[in-house]
Amino acid sequence: MNAHSILLCSLGTAALAMAADETVVTPTLESVGLFKNGLTVVRASFPVNGPGHYRWDKVPRVVHGSFWVESDGLVSVQSTTRNIVDSEAGDAPSGLLQSDLAGNEVSVTLKASGTAQPVVLTGKVWELPPRPATRTWDADYSSLNANSGSSYYWYRGSMTSAAPTQPAQPSTGGFLVLEEAAGTRRYIDQASIASITVTGPFAAPRHREERPVLIFDVREAPAKGAVVRVTYLMKGLAWMPAYQVDLTDPAKLKIRQNAVVRNESVKLADTEIQLISGYPNVRFGSVDSPLWPGTGLAAFFQQLSQSDAPGGGSNRITGQMIASNSISMSNPAGTSSLPEAAELGNASDDIHYESIGKRSLKAGDSLAVDVAAAQAAYERVVEWVVPDPRDGTGRYLRDNGNEQARDDLPWDAVRFVNPFKFPMTTASAVVMEAGRFRGQSLSQWVNPGQRTCLRITKALSVRTDSSEVEEEGKREIVWIGGHDYQRTSVKGRLSAKNFRGKELTMVISLRFSGELLEAEGNPEKSLNTEGIASVNPRRQLDWTLKLPAGGEQSLNYRYQVLVRR
Repeated sequence: MNAHSILLCSLGTAALAMAADETVVTPTLESVGLFKNGLTVVRASFPVNGPGHYRWDKVPRVVHGSFWVESDGLVSVQSTTRNIVDSEAGDAPSGLLQSDLAGNEVSVTLKASGTAQPVVLTGKVWELPPRPATRTWDADYSSLNANSGSSYYWYRGSMTSAAPTQPAQPSTGGFLVLEEAAGTRRYIDQASIASITVTGPFAAPRHREERPVLIFDVREAPAKGAVVRVTYLMKGLAWMPAYQVDLTDPAKLKIRQNAVVRNESVKLADTEIQLISGYPNVRFGSVDSPLWPGTGLAAFFQQLSQSDAPGGGSNRITGQMIASNSISMSNPAGTSSLPEAAELGNASDDIHYESIGKRSLKAGDSLAVDVAAAQAAYERVVEWVVPDPRDGTGRYLRDNGNEQARDDLPWDAVRFVNPFKFPMTTASAVVMEAGRFRGQSLSQWVNPGQRTCLRITKALSVRTDSSEVEEEGKREIVWIGGHDYQRTSVKGRLSAKNFRGKELTMVISLRFSGELLEAEGNPEKSLNTEGIASVNPRRQLDWTLKLPAGGEQSLNYRYQVLVRR
């Protein structure tokens, strides 16, 4: 059997006959895959008993190009409208007799004057037909013309009014209308009615309105008992991860991953929930599919144009932190150096799915659940990151004429290797020790087997100092790209003193722009990626040293840098 997959992006304007061949279905949500930015991968299915029209009384708001149907038969889908009747027992009456009693067999007793016998009329209360919803389309796409000279794409607010607008509630103008024998209707002035008795089984008040629906036209005779599956992207569900790191054991830390799932979309009934982390390319994540009746062509082209505009591709790569993932290298702050291949450890998928089982959540519900727990050997260190003081032209960074304040104090931190069999995603990380709160940090993306470092608190018991001076000598002038630069030699010094009563391990990372001449202590050398567009390469030196109680150590280094004149 061949599986036919049809990409659907049509609005469906011709009405399908409202005949009895339309079978109402409610697709079962088999699974939802949640990204951290609210984007959701939905897989749903419903059974079919051969060819025919199957109606889903809902049109999900899906991402453009993401709605796909899979079936053993050939299936096309039409987005249209139908007059849907809601009937729920126990609905409170509205006070409108024609609507509250519609479809009921009644006996109406009229008011009598004097000693005259009251008149009783019988019949079925006429059901008012609904008025069709109206749509306002705007076919003026001139503002979307990329050749119009406009640097941005705008459209009039009326273009968003393509969604149906509900008409005023129809009424019979103060009359109660009964359907009598021979197809006649009797209009009774409601002011003349003394009482009304429902003579048959009472039918609860019904509300009829025109709603958007999806009609699945199943052809080519799929096998009896076959299933139609639907996959699409939508928004409205998200998950927020968090980690707890317990340092009570001096040899091994305990780490737990927790997830909070928030549902602001559809009701989930025994649906598998999958937590997704990674960097998926979602090119049209901000563009609504034309299959959804809430958008018009003008609005669709507007969203499409903005997604193509410079800087408009914010959804091309799904932002994940706690809304976007960051890859953890040797340092958790700022831009870090690229990891060595050996440090990456075990290979992992670039997008990771973690199932938390089948769950039931109503719209508006939240769920907190433990995902995983593990142990890992760790090392307590003091991390000191000295930031690069120069911009892309080699000049010292300044703020309103003053030296830019630098947050280069050392941090008490913990280093360990990701013990999970899956990547640690970007998330909040709380550090505990002996039942006491120590700090909260940001854990970045860490592959299985890759080392990471979490900051705990500022190491105020360690004094640090960094300084740089220009060496005396001739300043060579260099021309690059039509600009002149002076080549300058810089001499720097790093010093740290331990005021603690015990030895500590100190990790020092120095970032600078230019070419390294020499450095004491045999540091690890790396090239940072953010310097690719700079006239000076961005470099990093990393030292790991033991600092005894009360001990002090200094490190000297030299480099050359091009400074734009």
